[in-house]
Amino acid sequence: MHDTQFLGQVAVLFGTAVLVAWIFRLAKAPTIIGFLCTGMAIGPSSWGLIDQHAVEQFAEVGLVLLLFTIGLELSPAPLLRMGFRVLQAMGIITVAMISLTVLVLNLFGDMSLSAAILIGISVSLSSTAIVLKQLSDSGEVQSTKGNLITGILLLQDVFVIIVMMLIPMFVGSSDGDSSNGIVTIFLMFGGLIVVATVTRKILPSFISQVMRHGGQELLTLFAVMMACGGAYLAQKAGWPPALGACIAGLLLANADVRHQLVAEITPFRDVFNALFFIALGMTVQLGNVLAHWPILLVAVLTTLILKGMITLGAVKLAGWPVRIAIQVGVGLCTVSEFGYVLASEADAAGLLPEGFIDMMVAYTVGTMLIGAIAFPIGNDMATRISARFSKKEEETHQLSDFDINSEEMDNHVIIVGFGINGENLVQVLNATQISHSVIEMNQGLVHKAREMGSHVVVGDATRVTILEHAGIMRARAIVVAVNTPEDTRRIVSQARRLRPDIYIAVRTYFVTELEPLSDQGANVVVPADFEASVKIFSHVLEEFDIPRNILAAQIAAVRAGGYGLFRGRSTSTPESMEDLLKVLQITATQTFYLPESSSACGKSVAELNIRSKVGANIIAVVRDRQPNTNPGPDFILKASDVLVLVGAHEQLHLAKKLLEASSHLSPTQRSKDDSESTDQNDEG
Repeated sequence: MHDTQFLGQVAVLFGTAVLVAWIFRLAKAPTIIGFLCTGMAIGPSSWGLIDQHAVEQFAEVGLVLLLFTIGLELSPAPLLRMGFRVLQAMGIITVAMISLTVLVLNLFGDMSLSAAILIGISVSLSSTAIVLKQLSDSGEVQSTKGNLITGILLLQDVFVIIVMMLIPMFVGSSDGDSSNGIVTIFLMFGGLIVVATVTRKILPSFISQVMRHGGQELLTLFAVMMACGGAYLAQKAGWPPALGACIAGLLLANADVRHQLVAEITPFRDVFNALFFIALGMTVQLGNVLAHWPILLVAVLTTLILKGMITLGAVKLAGWPVRIAIQVGVGLCTVSEFGYVLASEADAAGLLPEGFIDMMVAYTVGTMLIGAIAFPIGNDMATRISARFSKKEEETHQLSDFDINSEEMDNHVIIVGFGINGENLVQVLNATQISHSVIEMNQGLVHKAREMGSHVVVGDATRVTILEHAGIMRARAIVVAVNTPEDTRRIVSQARRLRPDIYIAVRTYFVTELEPLSDQGANVVVPADFEASVKIFSHVLEEFDIPRNILAAQIAAVRAGGYGLFRGRSTSTPESMEDLLKVLQITATQTFYLPESSSACGKSVAELNIRSKVGANIIAVVRDRQPNTNPGPDFILKASDVLVLVGAHEQLHLAKKLLEASSHLSPTQRSKDDSESTDQNDEG
């Protein structure tokens, strides 16, 4: 009966998750908000559809799986791109938030210093699950804002992992005996180093065996086993189970099959998110919330505002523009799921006052709810607020890093964004000796661009003065290759307004940006995925010997129609599509260079007998740049001849295979045999 009840509660949880996700998707609102509200509604303190024991189980399982996927997806790439500045920003945020939290708790509460520091660390952390989900939904993971946010989150996650290992020291200092805590910490770190070293040695070969004999299905099961096994071992060692799952994900993140594991786990990530956030919502005691809602509301709003402003200041001090700093401040104003774990462990260790953890959970959920609502409007908020700053003050600060030589260029190309596309374009422009300037904010990419000889303007290209300093009033063209749709549209609009005659080319990853960017004034918009599709279908049609003029016309039609053929909105007429299909059926011509290895060398046209074998005809042979039209049956083919074939596409394909067939004799042996055959004929 108990099992039946538990299964019913599982059905209720995921049934409401599906319904809520569907409703919030239709409303274009963050689904995480719905999951948190749903958890509060169906939890024990409200409708009571889920009992307290099941809530604890759901929360534990959801947290373990969620933090495993976070560990698996952690990559040092954003840190390498951002350099030391991201560590500087994260350090300022952490120290400031811990100091403020400790001060407030000492003023308004009765809490030990060690417990206050742990709560301060919890408050300083931002929600990785919420932010990465919303960055992914908005397509901004690879933008400047996305890379900076991801880098700070990565450092915070590494920091909190270390802190959770240090909890025994906090317990020891709270009891007045820190020696036992220090010994325990050394043993923990020693054990972790041993486990990590052994695992790194044996894991790659073990995973390769799993892949070889079990395929993707067994690999997925192995990943889930690692998550649960890591959580179990961590619990046995006295660590939080979620910490063990996260470490297991980090170990797998260094494996060669990391990307395959991420691909296998990704479909389940939304399930893990739903499970954890609904379970987190269910842990909120609504009675306490209603009894202390004024204090909670003030605490939540104060945290969001102060944390957002501190993050803004930290990012600005680290060297990023105000607009990016505001976007990052809004994105990182929430309190993390890791903070919830840390507070729970502190409560389990007896460091927190009785009942404080219930208020902490409600406070964390409150910051998540309001922070998730604020995140989508962060871009617009950043644009409006940054526009109010004194332009002279902002731009004077930015111009300090500018390359003055960029002002001397004329009739040049401005490249906004020095990613892969920008770097490739710079290489071509350098080879063709076309002058150019690069606008970039990332210091690592700035250094790389300068090493390639580019004139670099360090700044935000959405600002008019930055474009002017890059020489837009004298430039011939501007290429925009940034990853944020809003920034791309604004840059195009500013460039077109400043220079109505300039040529604007834009690279975008987003199909929905084709029309808006064209409306803003872009001459050409290149969607990365669709251009790859154009190259693929052009190569496929070339394999079927489609004449080049037909192929070029079809490519031009696809591009002129805004890639409508790929978007299910083809602008091609039925007649034009019928013409393309007819091309596949009509006779075509093809040239074929005859290599020395071909078995056709030394044979006459009659001996080769292509017409009877495959149906194609040899209508000409070009030898020593001289054409021989309609070669007779006795015409002997030689190496380096260029054969002109005519026939249907399938016939030409078979003729090509026949001519490519290699002779078993070497060219020397073939010449010797030919001379012997000639001598025998002469004697005869």
